[in-house]
Order: sequence, then structure tokens, then C-alpha cells
Amino acid sequence: MKKQRAVIFVILCIVLFSVFCSCSIRRKTNVPDQTDAFYVYDEANVLDTETKTYIVGKNVDLYDKCGGQIVVACVNTTGNYDIKDYAYALFNKWKIGSADKNNGVLILLSIDEDDYWVLQGNGLETLLQSGTLKLMLNDYLEPYFAKRQYADGVRSLFDALIEKYEQIYSISVVLTEVDASSITQPVQQPAETGTKKTTFWGFISAVASIIIAFTVIVIILIIVVSIAVTVFIIIGAIFSGGGSGAGSAGRAFRSSGGININPHSFRTSSFRGGTSFGGFTGSFNSHRSGGFSSGGSHRSGGFSSGSHGGFSSGSHGGGFSGGHHSGGGGFSRGGGAGRR
Repeated sequence: MKKQRAVIFVILCIVLFSVFCSCSIRRKTNVPDQTDAFYVYDEANVLDTETKTYIVGKNVDLYDKCGGQIVVACVNTTGNYDIKDYAYALFNKWKIGSADKNNGVLILLSIDEDDYWVLQGNGLETLLQSGTLKLMLNDYLEPYFAKRQYADGVRSLFDALIEKYEQIYSISVVLTEVDASSITQPVQQPAETGTKKTTFWGFISAVASIIIAFTVIVIILIIVVSIAVTVFIIIGAIFSGGGSGAGSAGRAFRSSGGININPHSFRTSSFRGGTSFGGFTGSFNSHRSGGFSSGGSHRSGGFSSGSHGGFSSGSHGGGFSGGHHSGGGGFSRGGGAGRR
């Protein structure tokens, strides 16, 4: 029984680990790659050319003077992901801001969800706190966003953020001349069809699902076999101990105190064509089946949405017009503010 318990415990651990891996894999956020312009990603096509060139031109000088970057991303939807998680993943994949200062800011608009989120690098968490960002969103973006005047709202918030950078680093940011034709539109992703391209994470997810199904089947088989073996042993011991020529196995079983048989209580009864079959009465000693204890209180592991970040393995594009930085490698591990 101890070996059976150990096997069941190991299998349960495998099941829990497989479920955890499967859920984590499916929650991977598939954020887009940045365009060559880097500072503007307008998948939803809600920003005019003038606004885009303005954002890029200001960012060029901002980065040169303090390493800061203000990236604007307008997506159609964040899919099944919370906009905050989507913003963390995008920020860290694009590595917004200077690598040593981590002083980037992301303005994310999700048009279909009618929502937005602003996230700062952890180098700005004390200089540009989330409470300050929330007030700025209410003052500069929300009035325009509610009217679906997205370009005006982005421009208003962008200018307010530029002023914050100027105050923090004691600089004056000027508009740099840029070629509007070099600001390319992001490639629209094709709609999902019935056939999906198999990815690495999809393969791992499928393997995890197979492991879960296999382990569940094994657990069921072990339980069924254990019950069958236990019943077989009990029945064998009963008939071995209750017969007129009881063998050593029957005596051993009786001496164990597992089942007490009263031979005087046998009664004759008809059994299929007159064959006599001895009945019996007996009393069971206090047997308890070996249980399985879950130990102390367990809590499933998970990711806290309040502490994200980390570095992404994604690499950056060549930057704007080949001569400007496309991200110094900054990252964010929390903070930010949104509409709701």
C-alpha cells in the first residue's frame, strides 16, 4: 500500500505541474513586433501622418538628451489578455527607454476594448509615479478618447509627458525634422482560419495536455486495480478461512484480526439447482483504509499582475531611418495607470 500511495502521489504532482505549465503557456501574450519607426505603432489606423511624424521627431531629440522614449501603440484589440498584461509584455519586448536608466513610457490604446493604459519604466517609478500618470490620463487623454478623437488625445498626452521629461532631466526637447514617408504602417495580421500554424509553445501545450490525459488514465487504472486486488484478497481469505480444511493462509489471515468468522452461524440455503451454500456471519475489526493526506494548506502558484517585467528575447528593428535608436533596452516591472 505504501508503494501505491507513493506512485499516486508522484502522478498527482505530475498532473498539477502539467496543468500549471499548460495554463501558463496558453496565457503567453502574443504582442506585435515594432515597425522601423519604433516610436509609433498604429495597427488601428487612428493616427494621422502629422501626429506620427511629430511623435517620432520629438522622440529623436528626447532620446539623444536623456535616453527617454515615449512609444505610442494603437492596436485593434488585446485579444483575451488584460490590457495591463499586454502593456507589460509589449514594453519589455520592445525594451523601451535607456538600458541603464530604464526611463521609457508606453502609451497603449486598445480601440475595440475602448480602453487605454500608460506604463513607465521602473527607472521612472519614483519620478513619474502611477498616481501622476492617472491624473495626466484624466486631464489630457480621456476628454478626447471619450469622443473617439484618438489623435488629438494622444498628441495632448504626449506633450504633457514631454514636459515631465524636461522637468525631470532639466532639458529642452525640440522637434527634429523627419521624413514622413519612412514611417511605415504595421502589417495587418491575417484573420485566423481553420488551419493554424504550429508554434513551439503550441507544441509544448499539446504535450502538456497529453501528459494530463495520460496521468489521469493511469490514476484511474491504479485505483481500479487496487480495489480489485483488495477485494480478491478479502474474498480469498474468507473462503480459505471458512472451509473445513483451512490452510495456513486462512489461519494466518484469521490470526491477523482482519475478519472474525463464527462457524456456528452458517446456514444452508438453496443455490441454483439445490446446491447448498454455507452462509456466514462475521464481525469486522476496526479497519481503516489508508488515506492520503494533502498536508498543509496549499495554494496554487501564479503570476501577480502587479509585478511584471523581465527581459524579452525579442530583438529590435534597425531604428528610425537607420540612424536613430530603436530602444536602449529598458524594462518595466509594474506601475502604470489605465482608464478603469
